Formats: sequence, structure tokens, C-alpha cells
Amino acid sequence: MEWDKSASLLLEKVPPFVQKTVREKVETLARERGKTLITESEVMAAREAFMGRPQHTAAPVQHAAAKKPVDNEKLSILKKYAKYFDKDGNPVLYQVKPCRGAEVNCPFLITDSGILEDKLRKRLEELHFTEKLINKIEGQILPHHTMKLAVSGCPNSCSMPQIKDFGVHAIEPVYVDSRSACIECMKCVETCREDAVTVKDGHVSIDKEKCVHCGLCARVCPVGSIKASEKKYRVMIGGKVGRHPRFALDLVSQADESAALKALDVCVDMILSSKTEHRFRTLIEQQGIEEIKKRI
Repeated sequence: MEWDKSASLLLEKVPPFVQKTVREKVETLARERGKTLITESEVMAAREAFMGRPQHTAAPVQHAAAKKPVDNEKLSILKKYAKYFDKDGNPVLYQVKPCRGAEVNCPFLITDSGILEDKLRKRLEELHFTEKLINKIEGQILPHHTMKLAVSGCPNSCSMPQIKDFGVHAIEPVYVDSRSACIECMKCVETCREDAVTVKDGHVSIDKEKCVHCGLCARVCPVGSIKASEKKYRVMIGGKVGRHPRFALDLVSQADESAALKALDVCVDMILSSKTEHRFRTLIEQQGIEEIKKRI
């Protein structure tokens, strides 16, 4: 997301060790408000929101289709955090964190994470996830009840999908094309960070156990001995931090967009149909990851 000069100057005044966090919080709030450019007003509005102060802005125009803000004891704890509410004060019991690869022209980027991010948000809205979760939970809703998602545009996974309830990163599977003779330039070997590519006597081989499907070797190959397949997504579920942290488990190793959305449908159904209020990772362990895979 682009920042204008005045907003950038304000960010520079923030201590360096928290600049990244502040930037993410400002951009998240601006995105929820439909903004595409960060200006001084967005920075100040975010500052007021995260400090719990009232914002002195003009009252928004109320549309007939707008939802009425939910105001009950269930949300009393979440009201301390702006990220759980949209610009109209409606609760949003999920957060989708994308990586910033497209914004900073990341050299490792496979696809813009914002594309799938938008579709995941839309699907959660279509499923009425927030409303159904509010109705399901008895008593106060706590932060760990909400669903945390992340999308990354490459296997570097800067948005940390491995520690989210639902995580996705883009992949670009590669293969050796025997019709294109290798010239042994060794660029693929030098580029691969996983030591997954071997070149010997004009023959190229890729260790599938080591390969993370970043696609970099195919990009640097000058003759097409290594080619990239269709871009896909790796879908992981059940990651968590806290007292007993867990990395997410692989649900779909190579999913297209429709399969990724189907995986989200299955996870939402698990959460909403559960008779308990366990963390999502606990539900996964109760059902078994292999049984969940069968539902995709």
C-alpha cells in the first residue's frame, strides 16, 4: 500500500524497532476502511483507534443495507481492540494477513497475495462466519475464539501462515524438460537455496524432498531445461502460538484457487459445527488431519 510524504514522515518518527508493527496496523485499518493511499489522516486515525480514543471525524453516511453494530456483553473484551471491528463498528471475528510482496516488488514473489486474501474475506462474509460464531459462543468472546488467516505470495511466508488457523502460500512447481538440452551454466544450482538441484553430465535432477516450489530455478534457466508448472497454493491449518505453540499441518500440498476456498469452507464448518469452544488446532487433532483431507 502506498504512503504519501506526510504519512511517511510520521512513520519515521516512530522508534525503528516498532516501525514495522505500526506500519502493518495502519495499513490494516486503512484497508478495512477501503483506503488505497495512506495519508496523514489515516495515520492519525489509526493512532486514535489503537489508543482507544474517540475519532473526531464526520459521521458516516448510513446506507439502508448497513448492519447495525452489535452491542452486547459478549463483545466487551474485543472492544478493546480496533482490529475486531470494521469502519461501521460491526464485529469482524477473523483477520486475514497478506504479505507485502506485491507492494515492495519482492524478487521472490510468485503471485500477489492480495488477490486470494480478498476472496478469502469475501467467502467468510458469504458464510456469515462472524454472525454464526457470535451466536455459537456462550459468554464473552475472547481473541482466541476468532479465526486467524494469512496468505503469502511465495514460500518465504513473510505473513507467517505456518502459525495461523488457516495459512496459504503460493508455490510454483518446477519440472525438468528433457527436450531442452542443459548447457551446464549452473545458474539453477547457484540460485537454489535448498540444494535441491543437481547438474551432472548435462543431466538435471531435482530433489522433490528438498524442493519448496519457489520457482527460482526455472526463472534463471536460459534454455528451459527447468520449467515452471501452473502456479498453485500450499494450504496449511492449525498453526498456533501461545503456551503450547504448534506449526500448521499440511492440508493440501498443491491447491488451485477453488480448492483453497473449498478448504476454507471445510475449516469454517468444523469451527461452527463443533459443540465445544476448543481452539481450532484441538478440533483438528480430535478429527485427524487425514479425515479432514477427505472432505476437500
